[in-house]
Amino acid sequence: MLLLVFSSESRWSVSADDASSLRRGLSMINRGDLKRHVSTLASDALEGREAGSRGGHAALAYLRSELKAIRGQSKLPIEQVQEFGREYHNLLVLLPGSDERLKREVIVIGAHYDHVGYGNATNSQGPIGQIHNGADDNASGTSALLQLIKAFSSLDTTPARSILFAFWDGEEAGLLGSKHWVAHPTVPLQDVRFAFNIDMLGRLREGKIVTAGWRSAPGLRALLASHNVTNELFLAYQPRVIADSDHYPFYSAGIPIVHLDTDKHHDYHRPSDDPEKINLEGLQHLTEFVYRVVLDAASRPEFPKFRTEAPGESPPKWMTPVALVNPPVRLGVNWNTQQAKQDIVEISQISPDSAAAQAGLRIGDRVIRLGPWKRGTFEQFKTAIQVVRNPVAIVVERPGVREPIELTATLSGSPVRLGAGWIDDPALPGCVVVTHVVSDSPADRAGVASGDVIMELGGQPLASSEELRGRVLNEPGPYAIRVERNGRIREVTIDPLDYTIADGPSLEPK
Repeated sequence: MLLLVFSSESRWSVSADDASSLRRGLSMINRGDLKRHVSTLASDALEGREAGSRGGHAALAYLRSELKAIRGQSKLPIEQVQEFGREYHNLLVLLPGSDERLKREVIVIGAHYDHVGYGNATNSQGPIGQIHNGADDNASGTSALLQLIKAFSSLDTTPARSILFAFWDGEEAGLLGSKHWVAHPTVPLQDVRFAFNIDMLGRLREGKIVTAGWRSAPGLRALLASHNVTNELFLAYQPRVIADSDHYPFYSAGIPIVHLDTDKHHDYHRPSDDPEKINLEGLQHLTEFVYRVVLDAASRPEFPKFRTEAPGESPPKWMTPVALVNPPVRLGVNWNTQQAKQDIVEISQISPDSAAAQAGLRIGDRVIRLGPWKRGTFEQFKTAIQVVRNPVAIVVERPGVREPIELTATLSGSPVRLGAGWIDDPALPGCVVVTHVVSDSPADRAGVASGDVIMELGGQPLASSEELRGRVLNEPGPYAIRVERNGRIREVTIDPLDYTIADGPSLEPK
């Protein structure tokens, strides 16, 4: 049994005994084979692979010949052809799991191999009557699936759960193949724990991969992000699941799903979707990413169940970006903006009855110390105003006065710890989501933004937003947090600048 383990020290790891098996599986995924598969499936000879046509049947024959070749080098079971409709064919390969308890559970990984043939008024962006080769849609996903089968079947020990590899037919005609399988499953539908759909993986641009279905089960977002091991992919999370590919029949049946694609482009459903336009490096990278995710899903001891509220819920408000929130007025002054560009803090205006006025500050004063801040940058100074506790020591240089003047101020309002707000989300267990960040706060200085997902604090997952609140209020900083944004995980340190008036830390550059 290949066991994948999450830890606070790394995004993912495998047991030492199985590390070589993992490397061997990944080594089976190569750019040369991907290019060969795409070039064959998207050649003019297959006439656009329309479901039920001679081109569609030729594509099926090619897939079966490739499976035969893989089977000659591994223990891959014989494929099953599921016929339906107007000479349509789903092609299925079930790789049995290795764990006696879990092998009855099934992970489905599928891609449709059909396309639109010569196109018509309902499925083509034009011109009609020419071969639509469909290199991206979906020779790319089909080629990736062949490589995944080769990778998984190369392992000495298969994952704990069984994996059903499915080449769907009739997707372009209305998701016919996946709908037929869900209505007439070849394994008990109640045993399917997760369905992964790959459709159009061939046009990776700037790492962006459209990611749908991550809210269909708790923790799917963390599962995906944890396998973006080099942070090269930008997971464009979609809040809704729509019926645009073969993931949807599974979603409608209450099965957790994830769908990936590299988004539409000018050649979508046009004769110009040709093999030479495929980003082969990106396709290989995505195939490796899918391999890691599916391997994890098939190996972990438990897999989360479908969130029944997911189909009816509105998109989370936190997914809409929020601008930085203006900080509260604590000192009550304005600054000379030109001087500030040179990190000189010169007062240009003082509000009546403000903390600054009551402390005795004057227009023209240059602040050289405020609490822990001592001749640091202007940006650091603005942060210090937010975090300092009363009373706060202020030292200024005043025109016409030789020696610096020491003052004590009582600032308005309360100091902040992080300068951010956060909430729980039931689709993100063990995490909290940042709803807003205050400008120039410690969180802002650390690069935290609204919509970020805080996965860990001090190496530990978070039970709730209340736990984070309690720890921030009661534990001294700085805080080491693990943050995820668009599938990219990074380590961040937020320093709340804990200090006393006598011996606080200095922000002065060393």
